Amino acid sequence: MPKDNLNEVGVVPNPYIVRSGFKESEYIRQIRFTNLPERCDINIYTVSGEYVSTIKHDNPESGNEWWDMRTINNQELAPGLYLFYVSQKDASGNTSETTVGKFAVIR
Repeated sequence: MPKDNLNEVGVVPNPYIVRSGFKESEYIRQIRFTNLPERCDINIYTVSGEYVSTIKHDNPESGNEWWDMRTINNQELAPGLYLFYVSQKDASGNTSETTVGKFAVIR
């Protein structure tokens, strides 16, 4: 079930180790955002502030969202430290709460 407390939002695995084989094939690499509220946007940035991608989550049944680790330019995510910014949305689509977290990608 989705969570109401944004402090519980997380990423698994963290760190993501490219050679680990976690939920991946040669062409599919994924991480999972967990404990998400029913409606939210997840914006991902590099630590230097460069925009990477946005994931829209709208699911009353699950607080999980998978991401294929591709940038807005459809490039594979480079190793490094990333920040994610979760904006919880109310029924009218306005932001009601936010939280920030981080995850790492290791080659």
